[in-house]
Amino acid sequence: MFDAIVFAVIALGFEARCALERDTGGQERLYKILDIIRHCKFGIHDISFMRVDPKIRLPRYNMAFELGVFLGCYEFGGRQHAAKSCLILDRDRFRYRKSISDLSGRDIKEHKGDPKQAIVRVRDWLATESGPETLVGGRFIAEQYERFRKQLPRLCTRSKRRTRELTFIEYRGIVASWLRANS
Repeated sequence: MFDAIVFAVIALGFEARCALERDTGGQERLYKILDIIRHCKFGIHDISFMRVDPKIRLPRYNMAFELGVFLGCYEFGGRQHAAKSCLILDRDRFRYRKSISDLSGRDIKEHKGDPKQAIVRVRDWLATESGPETLVGGRFIAEQYERFRKQLPRLCTRSKRRTRELTFIEYRGIVASWLRANS
């Protein structure tokens, strides 16, 4: 799902960012996240990744925590953060109520675990929030993503890498290059 969302963001002409873009031991991950939130107008938070880790039998709340930081920045960050906008995604529209009922009243969009639906949701939200510029359709981007996914193993083989070994920066670069060559 993450790869599909990143692909959609780049295909729509926006910059995809996440804490994985920097791999420095000199900065705690939280500070990387805070820095990204500080500098980004838009935030996409897919809380479908909240699930109980079977090894430790505790839930993973990283995405929900990051969403809370984003909402706090929007709410308390003054004028410079008042224009922030976020898209909250989940597998099912009301699943969050079981674990984060305080999100009630937020317009959470469901993707049903389907990357194509997530792409359409991201596209529609960015089209609404980014202004009057016309963006290509979500189904078109989803079709591009399917073609890209089929070609990705071959693209990685050429550079002697495996798909699952790509860093976020490498994946983002390959997506951007592929889109330039295939648009």
